[in-house]
Amino acid sequence: MVGEMGRRLQMVTTVEKKVGVGEYTLNYAEAGKGESLVLLHGSDHRESWRVWGPLLRLSEGNHLIMPDLLGYGGSSKPIETPDHRRQALVLHELIERLSLQKVSIVGSSWGGQIALEYALEWPATVKSLVLIASTYDKNQLPRLKKMGRPTLIIWAEDDLVTQLKAGYTLRDAIATSRLETLPPVAKDPRFGFTISHKLERFRSEEILGQITRFIRDPEGVIMEPPELEDELRGMALKKDDERGEG
Repeated sequence: MVGEMGRRLQMVTTVEKKVGVGEYTLNYAEAGKGESLVLLHGSDHRESWRVWGPLLRLSEGNHLIMPDLLGYGGSSKPIETPDHRRQALVLHELIERLSLQKVSIVGSSWGGQIALEYALEWPATVKSLVLIASTYDKNQLPRLKKMGRPTLIIWAEDDLVTQLKAGYTLRDAIATSRLETLPPVAKDPRFGFTISHKLERFRSEEILGQITRFIRDPEGVIMEPPELEDELRGMALKKDDERGEG
């Protein structure tokens, strides 16, 4: 029996396309109409644009652009997977090719690191960012203070792949950001601990709600005061790091 979410997903039409970008071929999918929303998947070798299936309802009122990163899915697969800087450059070329003036970007895991690099290099083309359990390069951190784009950071308390303290590090580095933490995800023994790092799949309803609310009013969401419990947790994590460095 198909549930409500399944029925809604069946109603979403995605169109898969390929485009030449320099020496590469980039595979991507589009869905919906409205403001442009780019979705970037993570670095798991099995990933492609299809990981965003549970969030396709974002196409209601938005134009989704979901590329397969270079080395993944139907895109070119160089001998060595290009780093986040090269991926960001190729993304920029795609956005220019599609004649998109301004985009919001959602990045999961390594996709978040690529989104950050893109926003640092081409901030005028970015409306807002959503980082889901995002990785980052340490060299990005000093530059993030001047990025100036509303950024929603989403993390699970029990993420052991990219731990929660990384979320607080990003929150502190990006002045125009807000961190939202989800309660522990990996409670079901049928799944491994890595599900806490794949929130777009295993906590899709919460993620869908958070993103939908944020992209409607990025500045308004960022201005809301943080939850006290989250702030206390962040202070405790910082103290733990200071003890470790002492």
